[in-house]
Amino acid sequence: MSLDTTMAAQHAARWTNALTTDTQAAVDLYADDLVYDDHADSDHMIDTAITKDELTPRLAPFANTDSDNGGGIHTFTVTGAFQLAGVNGNPAVLILWDWAGEGLATFRGVPTEGKSLSTRGITWHQLDSDGRIARETTYWNDTPVLQELGLPIITPEYWLEGFDPAALAR
Repeated sequence: MSLDTTMAAQHAARWTNALTTDTQAAVDLYADDLVYDDHADSDHMIDTAITKDELTPRLAPFANTDSDNGGGIHTFTVTGAFQLAGVNGNPAVLILWDWAGEGLATFRGVPTEGKSLSTRGITWHQLDSDGRIARETTYWNDTPVLQELGLPIITPEYWLEGFDPAALAR
């Protein structure tokens, strides 16, 4: 099986649409033999699923349609999709996305105080011979969101001329 850029874009659109509208349709995009890893930015915990039963509750919040239940309305916008070399002759797809959350009571356990949130992320899919997602790794850039919510996360720019590491100790 091979994918070109158009097919990668179609895969990304199919995945983000299912993810935000129909949890079962999203789960059906995955192979029975799957590994799903969802990483937060600077996260020491990995949220891994290896069965569809484990995957379902991890994907379900993104398809929430009740704007009053605190689960929020999630939007993923694909900003890029690229075919990569995969394994066993099967392609991989890299998806760059923007995420927005409206009406979330919390984000990663932090109260949102009604704020609209947004960030960017990246998802890698290794497809199997049937075009299903066999492996997924997702990284969220949630540091800016957590900073917006008031967490004192320092993001020093070490590469800038004149950066003083002692400034972090203040």
